[in-house]
Amino acid sequence: MALTEEERKELFLKYKQKIEGQIGTTVKTEEPEVTYSQAYKVFKEEQLGLAHTLFERLCASAERLLQVKIKQSDIDKMQPSLEMAHINATPQGVYSLAILSALLSVFAFFAIGILFANLTVMLAGLFVSLGLFLYIPSIPKRMFAIWRAKASDQIVLAVLYMIIYMEHTPNLELATWFAAKHLPPPLSLDFIKVLWDVETKKYSNITAALEDYISTWRGWDDAFIDAVHVLETSLVAQSKSERLKILEKSEEIILEGTFDKMMSYAHNLQSPIETLHMLGTVLPIMGLVMLPMVSAFMGETVKWWHIAILYNLLLPLGIYGISRSVLSVRPAGSNVSDVYLHLAEKYVRPEINLFGLGVRIPPWLVGAIVFVLVSLPAIFYFTVTPPTGEQAFETTPLIFSTLMIAGLGLGLGAYYWYNISSVVKIKRKIALIEEEFASAIFQLGNKMAGGTPVETAIPAVMEAMPKAEVTDFFRIIDSNIRERGLSLRDAIFDKKLGALTYYPSAIIKSVMNTLVEAAKKSPQIAASSLIAISKYLANVHRVNERLKDLLADTISSMSSQIKLFAPAISGIVVGLSSLTTQILGSLGAKLRGFEAGSDVPGFGTGLLSVFQVDEMLPAWQFQFIVGLYLIQVVAVLSIMLNGVVNGADKVEEQNTLATNLLIASAFYAILTIITAVFFSGLVGSIVAEI
Repeated sequence: MALTEEERKELFLKYKQKIEGQIGTTVKTEEPEVTYSQAYKVFKEEQLGLAHTLFERLCASAERLLQVKIKQSDIDKMQPSLEMAHINATPQGVYSLAILSALLSVFAFFAIGILFANLTVMLAGLFVSLGLFLYIPSIPKRMFAIWRAKASDQIVLAVLYMIIYMEHTPNLELATWFAAKHLPPPLSLDFIKVLWDVETKKYSNITAALEDYISTWRGWDDAFIDAVHVLETSLVAQSKSERLKILEKSEEIILEGTFDKMMSYAHNLQSPIETLHMLGTVLPIMGLVMLPMVSAFMGETVKWWHIAILYNLLLPLGIYGISRSVLSVRPAGSNVSDVYLHLAEKYVRPEINLFGLGVRIPPWLVGAIVFVLVSLPAIFYFTVTPPTGEQAFETTPLIFSTLMIAGLGLGLGAYYWYNISSVVKIKRKIALIEEEFASAIFQLGNKMAGGTPVETAIPAVMEAMPKAEVTDFFRIIDSNIRERGLSLRDAIFDKKLGALTYYPSAIIKSVMNTLVEAAKKSPQIAASSLIAISKYLANVHRVNERLKDLLADTISSMSSQIKLFAPAISGIVVGLSSLTTQILGSLGAKLRGFEAGSDVPGFGTGLLSVFQVDEMLPAWQFQFIVGLYLIQVVAVLSIMLNGVVNGADKVEEQNTLATNLLIASAFYAILTIITAVFFSGLVGSIVAEI
């Protein structure tokens, strides 16, 4: 029979007092200072975003307005996703929101369609309402998938935290609490939810609650399930040495499982990337070749906004969705929370050197200035003399519209470049330290394995690696301890003097947090933890290098396609569009002349109705659609490529975006203008021969 909460605490205090009497000192425990329910409430408020809370409120409001009955099978299918994603809503509320959203969209689109007497808008409303009705019930599952993908980055660290605690105190509940306190979100919320379920009597004990939780990882990360199962068996070990061997086996399972998963991901990634490349760049851009002729022959049916919806809305959303699905299954293997922004926001603000003075300018203002400087002639041209009639098909408005797209692309590129210009050098140094860190903490662990305190072991590691970049990090810690008298935690984590202030790496932060907590137990436990983590970091580095090697050809090909192939094809297509529209426009003018001066009634009318010259899409409008699509696809594919190679690294992501946007935009603008000018010179000779 399971103990009640009061009985458990009474028994705990009884044995605590007995142990204190035997050893003659006070025993410090990790018993939480607040209840698990209070902790869960606090954790949830801190870790859940605005979108999460907004969805909960919308579902609650919809359920009050519209009560719906749904099948029990639909409830059973949705309920686990709601619970695991920590969404405070019911399946009935989600379906109520779907139905209300669909009805409101139908009414809105029908009202607009009736107002403008447009049947197309009404039909679009039906498709939108159907899409909302099908999409909204899938939101909990999508939110759970995103949550689980983020949590999967931290499962190795979670197991290591539990092992660190259980090496000293074989208590599964307190080990889970220890991990929950020190894990980053979102996995910390999952762990505190497990403890909350025990406190609220949903489960009789921590083993049952933890078993039900880890079962949700089946198919996501089976190594995590196996590692926790092995960890649980250490509770019935006959001796401490046997318990430590079992815990070491748990470490081995989670590390090897992560390694195997990352290798499998690397092998299976090449095909999705190539598919995305074909669907996102090759086929859509090749399809642009047909659009000038489609505009010429179907100008009355195919409007500019039809093409804009396809190329500037549907295709980018589709490409983004596919890229997110590729990245969502990337096993990062470690916490990849971005802490470089901490450095950028607090210590290194971007600035421009003017007359020897550092002037700080917001990144968005730099981007806006570049956009205005590049596109100012175009803005002036379209504002003062907007192209109309035959003038719209000339080369001049096309050139000015190209300048506006170039301004947009270069402005975005300048924004991203300036935003990380001051951080990227320090980030490179941090990356070098991270490469050396596995070896450094392995040596630190070996020094501490014999019982040497961490404060003494750090100088020994500095002597062993005098020229390594990581030595500077340890030197700051040693200086803070010896010269400033700070504790180990403050020497590392102090906001002003701590070593992480100068090297805010997510990996280093996690390892140092583990070191501080393990050192409270004993140097031997800290040594064991550091050696395990060093093996894990070495595995992650090895797999990342293998990942880059396996995908080198594909990534290199896609990078060149983004920077060169897509801009080149887009520029040539726009030039061909200008050539086509000018030729057909001149041909239309001649046919009208033939018709007016012909003795045969209706001569030339048939050709004019075939070409629909008056309804053609001008090249400068076509260029806006193509140029905007190019910027969109370059941005989306750049984010995806960075995610594959570097994970959730915001600095590298912005650096990739800056490089690709600047190169692609400049190349596209130059090639488009040259092509348009060259083809416009051919129009006169071609038309003269007709």
